[in-house]
Amino acid sequence: MKRKSIVRDWHSLAQRDPQPAEGVLVSEELLRLLRDSTTKVEPQKIAVAVDPSGGGRDVAGVVGGFLGDDRRVWITHDVSAATSSADWSTAACRLAYETNAAIIYVEANYGCDMCWLAIRTSWETLQLVTAKQGKLLRAEPVAQQMVQDRVRLRGLFLDLEREWSTWMSTDPDSPGRIDASRNLAYGLIPEANKGAIVHAPLPQAPVTGSRQPSAAAGAYGRRIGK
Repeated sequence: MKRKSIVRDWHSLAQRDPQPAEGVLVSEELLRLLRDSTTKVEPQKIAVAVDPSGGGRDVAGVVGGFLGDDRRVWITHDVSAATSSADWSTAACRLAYETNAAIIYVEANYGCDMCWLAIRTSWETLQLVTAKQGKLLRAEPVAQQMVQDRVRLRGLFLDLEREWSTWMSTDPDSPGRIDASRNLAYGLIPEANKGAIVHAPLPQAPVTGSRQPSAAAGAYGRRIGK
């Protein structure tokens, strides 16, 4: 059992001593603190971001969100799945339609022509995000934006949170949800892509002060669908 488990799961299941594994991007505790479904915030720019896959076991990341009037990125949807190019492009376009997104961000490293062919029949505006080499290096600036309380989760996304809090560069699987939400943050907060923090200390909580209570926002889908 220990040979088949990652460090975090082994401590949690076998020794009843849960603790974050070294080398992960952010802690589970931080992600729990970032969950926020009550703060009233108005979308300024709505987007969908895609980390494509060629099929097989790799997850195609498809994540939606918006830049709020508080200058934070709010992740609102995660429809990522291990699926074919036809299915992930359809999922991305459907999500863009449902959320009234203004743009779809797609990682260019996968192949610009293929992505364009997959999406152009359903979406008119395509902006390519040219990712730096190394998934950990590319994701670390977004993890830092989480620490600075500039990214929040507009709901409960257990799979996305689990990937952010457990994936390490030595893992064989491609972190589609991390890549897609990273592309979303890079698109909505361009300065997040100015550089990476290599081997940053594992953050436990946002560095800003406590949240101010506010009235519950209306249903996100209804508000952006106007």
